[in-house]
Amino acid sequence: MASMISPLGDLLVAFAMCFARDKQREECPVLYSHQEFRLSLLLPAAIATLVLAFLTHRTKQKLHVLNGRPGLIFPMDILKRSHRFSYAAAFGTLARLCSDIVFDAKYAFNYNGPIYLKVFVALTSMFIYGLGYYPLFAGITAESPVGYFIATLFAWIFTVDFFITSFCKQPFNISYLVLIIELLPEIICYLYLTFSLPARFILSIVKPKKKLKLAVDFESSDDLYESIRKSYQGSHVRKLFTKQDPPPPPPEDMKNKIIFRLKYLSEKIFYRRERGFKYSARMISLMAVGFVLLYKVIFLLYTGLFLPLVVYEIFDYLENGLIAQFESIGWTAQPGEAASIETIREGLYIAYYFVRSFRGCAISSLSVAFLINFVFLFHYLTSYRQNLLSLYKGQSRHLTPRTEKSNASLMVGSMRYAGYQVGYIAWGFFIQLLLLLIVSVGIATVITIWDILGDFLVSQIMRVWPVLLTSVLLNIVQLLLSKFLFLQENGNILAMDNRRLFFVVTYFLFFYNIFIGIFSCLMRILKSIILGSLFLPRLDHSVLPRKFQQFDPGFDAYCGFIHVESTHTNPVAMVFISILQAESLTTLKRSKLNAVDCTPIDEKQEMKEQNQRKAKWKWLLAFTLVNNPELSLQRRLTLAKERNENVKEILFSQYAMPMENGNTESKI
Repeated sequence: MASMISPLGDLLVAFAMCFARDKQREECPVLYSHQEFRLSLLLPAAIATLVLAFLTHRTKQKLHVLNGRPGLIFPMDILKRSHRFSYAAAFGTLARLCSDIVFDAKYAFNYNGPIYLKVFVALTSMFIYGLGYYPLFAGITAESPVGYFIATLFAWIFTVDFFITSFCKQPFNISYLVLIIELLPEIICYLYLTFSLPARFILSIVKPKKKLKLAVDFESSDDLYESIRKSYQGSHVRKLFTKQDPPPPPPEDMKNKIIFRLKYLSEKIFYRRERGFKYSARMISLMAVGFVLLYKVIFLLYTGLFLPLVVYEIFDYLENGLIAQFESIGWTAQPGEAASIETIREGLYIAYYFVRSFRGCAISSLSVAFLINFVFLFHYLTSYRQNLLSLYKGQSRHLTPRTEKSNASLMVGSMRYAGYQVGYIAWGFFIQLLLLLIVSVGIATVITIWDILGDFLVSQIMRVWPVLLTSVLLNIVQLLLSKFLFLQENGNILAMDNRRLFFVVTYFLFFYNIFIGIFSCLMRILKSIILGSLFLPRLDHSVLPRKFQQFDPGFDAYCGFIHVESTHTNPVAMVFISILQAESLTTLKRSKLNAVDCTPIDEKQEMKEQNQRKAKWKWLLAFTLVNNPELSLQRRLTLAKERNENVKEILFSQYAMPMENGNTESKI
């Protein structure tokens, strides 16, 4: 296997070294430094932020001062579904800056002071970077012509800076092509912002939208109720009231069966779409940052630009040295040469094949680690969707219940989750890469020196295989005895049968299970290492047992994030609140029209319509209470507390009614 991969490794190494030499030969001219660009953005960003702030009204404090201006603007509504891909593209452009901070320690200004103060330099740089990108996000969130105009200007500034610092005038050669491949996700993000934001700016002028503060994702329409119905939350609620079609029967012919199985397998491994569900802007942006970082790191590792001395140049040096030794003593045995030279040649062959196979192991480990984390990105989305929909239904079996955590800790977890997830993705990738590299190098080593260690390994396998076979057989025997001999109805009922024989078998198996338990303990350790390293970047799964999940900071942050999001984005609650808001706005609009219109109002007709509305609401209330006894009891208790009535009498009557009817079950 290693011999098959090594030609690909040689080609890739030559490809990367050619790129590295071309980059060293033709450096792009430095027009301005990274620090100068970031610091020069502070003043324009502050001015743009103030402009957007004065276009926003305050909602609570000092509303009479300056007509409620300026208001507090925010960069992104992390709970909404609107502008998801614009936010994702904007965060995708930030991924390169994140990698520069982590790997290159590239700060917003130069610092040569004490080392222990560098953490404050990093925090200050984060604030400067965030302030520079603030108008881009705030302009998208404002959804106004001025906001889109400011966002467009800053998007163009960042795009021009990206292309100036990443590309320079040079002939179209192999290094230029590799550079485009390396920056492809970022190029897509920049180009998306470059063309989409001006288009939205023009549309906001040609077709201005009325901004009404509804709880749902509002769609511009003259009819508020129609807008609620067409929103994402409205579609979810309508789906709840619609009877779902039964799943189609499995196909019968062979061709459709194969297609059905392949589709099922792809949905199981990668991703299964849920019609009508929309991911939040925060989740889409997070996945975009994770993918761009993974792509950038895997490209740097593939081309040997990240650790060239350790991974490639040292092994190039070793390989060239081994080739020189072969040329001095000969690649093949010569007649009349000493036995010591033949021994040296065999050792050189082992070292030579090991050096060449290491590159194949590195490439295969990188590919598998990247594939695992790439698939995990889809699994994050699937798990987020399943957990969120379960919480909408009041089910939280997989997550830590809200009752076990304070509201403040849930909010802290929600704030931590996005940053934690990106950091865990990076650490998980490197740990998985290291583990895969150790395993692949071990396999390559065994294959390379099989002629030397083959007899020893075969002898060890001959000593161990009876133990493995005995363990498997004993487990199978215990399962069959339990199912067909010690349980009634072939294990369909957890009721013991043949108790005396069961006690005898349990007594003798005690000694055998001690022996099996030693092997089982080793398997438990091995499984813990494999699953722990595999699911380390998955914050939706805790790597600790159920009772100790509170000590898992990643899973704790995920639980806080998902609980906060489910509480504030429940579609049923959002639609209900929006209906109340629409009713209030409609009533306010009608009252304004009546105030303007001076025509006399028929008081009898108005009173008749009012009585009809009251009767309608009372019938709807009665229908709801009859079909929901628990809600009826809660309403009675609430009204009793408001009227200072005896609550115990209500509870006693609720218990007594079923007993009078001969039913001892409580309805509470």
